[in-house]
Amino acid sequence: MNHNKTNHILSKSTFIRGSICKKSLWLYKNRRDLIPAISESKQFIFDQGHQVGELAHQLFPGGVDASPATPYNYQPSIEMTVKLVAEGAPVIYEAAFQYDGVLAALDILVKKEDGWYAYEVKSSTRVHDINITDAALQFWVMTNCGIELKDISIIHLNNEYERHGEIEVEKLFTIESVYPLAVALQDEISEMVAELKNVVIGSNCPETLIGKQCTSPWTCDFKEHCWKDVPDESILDLGYYRKTEERFRQYHSGVRKISDVKEWKQFKPPYNYVVEAHINRGIYLNKEPLREFLDKIVYPIHFLDFETIRFAVPKFQRTNPYEQTPFQYSLHTIESKNYEPVSRAYLAEPGKDFREDFLITLLRDLGTDGTILVWNVGFERSKLRHLSILFPKYESQIEAVIERLIDLALPFYKKWFYHYKFSGSYSIKQVLPVVAPKLSYKNLTVNNGDDASVLFMKMMAEPDKDWSTERKNLVEYCGLDTWAMVVIYRFLKTLA
Repeated sequence: MNHNKTNHILSKSTFIRGSICKKSLWLYKNRRDLIPAISESKQFIFDQGHQVGELAHQLFPGGVDASPATPYNYQPSIEMTVKLVAEGAPVIYEAAFQYDGVLAALDILVKKEDGWYAYEVKSSTRVHDINITDAALQFWVMTNCGIELKDISIIHLNNEYERHGEIEVEKLFTIESVYPLAVALQDEISEMVAELKNVVIGSNCPETLIGKQCTSPWTCDFKEHCWKDVPDESILDLGYYRKTEERFRQYHSGVRKISDVKEWKQFKPPYNYVVEAHINRGIYLNKEPLREFLDKIVYPIHFLDFETIRFAVPKFQRTNPYEQTPFQYSLHTIESKNYEPVSRAYLAEPGKDFREDFLITLLRDLGTDGTILVWNVGFERSKLRHLSILFPKYESQIEAVIERLIDLALPFYKKWFYHYKFSGSYSIKQVLPVVAPKLSYKNLTVNNGDDASVLFMKMMAEPDKDWSTERKNLVEYCGLDTWAMVVIYRFLKTLA
């Protein structure tokens, strides 16, 4: 098995980065200082991916781990792999290969009667195009190192799997061969390797325009840097252009802001009014549908918000990979006209299966009368429907609750009221500062849903620890979501 002992120029991850965007590759090699500090929620996603990888080893137990002591020195790992392959080790984890300055480590390499089988583990629930590029590079490096591969597959999570009892690893994962696709890409991989090596050793950063590759298949580490000149109220936020490519085409043709659009008078409502609001730095208001909307809301008015967690590997019985499980809600209730809102909240105890407890408390707090206002109704509705499948004895009560739900985001989504500072968005984080400048998430310790979710998952990992401060922070964050809805509802009333 041949491999070069010199240090590699490209690794599998830098090759993948470069295949998405050459500028990102160059910056990664030369300007890593521009990468912002990794957020706790992003780190948690990486950690979950690592756990999935470890668990997948159980599909091929008893392997030898060839992973390096440090990610900065792969040479011992490559040499160990050469030795294990020569000895015909039946299963190798993190087998490392290097060819022509390209390093690739494979999650699982298995020797069967008829030859070698390669497996790459992904924590997604299906095979993505980028995973095929990844496997094709693995194939290129390994076969050029003299490994005759009979097959190469992606192991990913099976989203049909529902947990009953202990995790059944064979059912949790799906193994999908990508051999013909990897083989078909070999010439392309060769060309791309040569091209990307030139990028790495080049002294000039490639001139790549911002585009779809900045956020797909994932958000690039350098997005903040590359997008620093994108103005507020940018054309990239205008929903009139359904296709992302069209927004970028407009942007690069010089239409940088929503107010730069020339042909806006030909737009269908409400987008013609949206652009006009930006040009005039003003608002657009359509009172008729807004009044009709508000007339449907009856006392007592409940303002409701859920927070959820999602584990790659199902934590609770009868859950699937990445299923969202609500663990917290906040509720503000206005009993009748001229009454002050009353606040209620539920935050689960991390050490137990709290789902039924969550549901019972929620049904009690919501009672049987009045409108329930939520922001983005599809979310709460789907979580409630799921709880009704899990706990069928509450089905009729849950259905009655679902019938009372009204989406408070609708007037903003439909643009019945639009302020140029919304910048094309109708998210509560964008609407609130315009409607109530004094209310802000910025001063909260937990100030977004991802962080709330990750914090509670950490609490679940160590339920016996004292989390009293963190619990207070979670209640405060979720409470601001529903208080914000109260303020926004009052604001809509004054508008109408």
